[in-house]
Amino acid sequence: MDILVNGLNGSMGNSIQQLLKPQPSIKVQDFKESGVDLSLPNVVIDFSSPNCIPDLLKTCVDKKLPLIIGTTGLNSEHYALIDQAQKIIPILVASNMSAGIAKLKHSIKNFLHTSQERFSCKITEIHHTKKIDSPSGTAIEIKEFLEDSSGGNITNQIEIHSSRLGRIFGIHRVEFYNAKEAIFFQHVAGSRDIFASGAIHASQIISSCPPGIYNFSDFLSKKL
Repeated sequence: MDILVNGLNGSMGNSIQQLLKPQPSIKVQDFKESGVDLSLPNVVIDFSSPNCIPDLLKTCVDKKLPLIIGTTGLNSEHYALIDQAQKIIPILVASNMSAGIAKLKHSIKNFLHTSQERFSCKITEIHHTKKIDSPSGTAIEIKEFLEDSSGGNITNQIEIHSSRLGRIFGIHRVEFYNAKEAIFFQHVAGSRDIFASGAIHASQIISSCPPGIYNFSDFLSKKL
């Protein structure tokens, strides 16, 4: 298969290239490279910046190319464009493509649905100093997930505490607490490879999906 990466020379693009070296059957190219034949690729993966989204969506719709968006910091205008494009092509929008975060959410949901207690809740996220958006897209996604899944167990407005330190790839910690106890759920990313691996996995599935908007959990149970 052929994959185009928008942001191939960035940190995530480099991780994708390294992971695909042992798989010569998968060809990866730079989306912005001059002379790229847009009739060949099976999918486009985006790890760039929000400013690229409008032109990227237009090209993918025109060429009927499935799109995986891993870029964070999107606003309401970007999501409106994505909503229009998903009528024509399949689009995966995921601020975090690690199986670990998906399992973290699953564990939290099970905890909330089986607990009779009521808790206050806060999210703490830590990333490297070069990360631009704060709070992280993953933290925002977890917050929205908690608001949808709380079932009345969460008593307060959920706050996100963000820090930018050193070269940390990503730490996300969800704390539930009341007067009797405190319970923590945490995911620590030790490498960007876990996100790149998730994007590659999704790229091998999304081509067979009908038009629509997908999240990463839609692809977790699907085998190649």
